[in-house]
Amino acid sequence: MGVKATTDIYGIFGHPVKHSLSPDMHNSAFNTLGLNSVYVAFDIDPESIEEATRAIRVMGIRGINITIPHKQTIIPYLDEVSPDAKLTGAVNTVKNENGKLLGYNTDVGGFLRAIREDLDFSPEGNTLFLIGAGGAARAVLSAFCMNGGAVVYITDIIKDKALELANQFKANFQNITIETVELDNQNLIEQKLNEADILVNASPAGMDGVGSLDIPLTSLNKNAVVYDLVYKPPDTNLLKEAKQLGHKASGGLSMLLYQGAESFEIWTGENAPVEIMKKALG
Repeated sequence: MGVKATTDIYGIFGHPVKHSLSPDMHNSAFNTLGLNSVYVAFDIDPESIEEATRAIRVMGIRGINITIPHKQTIIPYLDEVSPDAKLTGAVNTVKNENGKLLGYNTDVGGFLRAIREDLDFSPEGNTLFLIGAGGAARAVLSAFCMNGGAVVYITDIIKDKALELANQFKANFQNITIETVELDNQNLIEQKLNEADILVNASPAGMDGVGSLDIPLTSLNKNAVVYDLVYKPPDTNLLKEAKQLGHKASGGLSMLLYQGAESFEIWTGENAPVEIMKKALG
């Protein structure tokens, strides 16, 4: 279906964003359902997020996905945010409802479904070792804490960022042990990895053009599973090493798929054609 004057516009705000597979996924879904819609990528400089958010209203854009580094900074410019987004402190989906901008976080449900289906893993009673403290990490932590997780260890290259995240979630989940671990404390890193049931990379490390992680995977609990939110490349160094060591491991394409399907349904009110969207991701 060609673009017309009546075509509804959707898209993604990120920086960088050229690597995004979301346009392929959503345009395939629109075409399959015969919707007069198009999805495009917008590379938005961090300093321009307020103007870009205002443009959603001005230009009548129907919906936007939000990715690094805007998931938190966009919130003050929205009219309302969902309970999941409030808890997470991050928004990855915006719906324009007649000029009213509503923020959601579909990463929470997307991550939960991904680890259940890819790794046969449930947070209940388990220990999470989380790398990263940005918007994606907040979604992972929300999913883990809301679904019975027992212990969380958080590490980030910016120590204060990890501490801020831990303190926020401690206040909301007082029955869960939440601690930070400094990356340069090798002995403590190794100890906590040995206690973990799941290791999750929610940082950009390992993404195309970004340096890899320096995590001693040989210290990871031998029964632990590994999930890397990075999906380009689809098989990161973290995943390769984890698999070589015998761990069940999976990358971020499945989370991208499931969060995208939920976003699609929020925007359109239609059931997302998940298998078509999955095929578009390759």
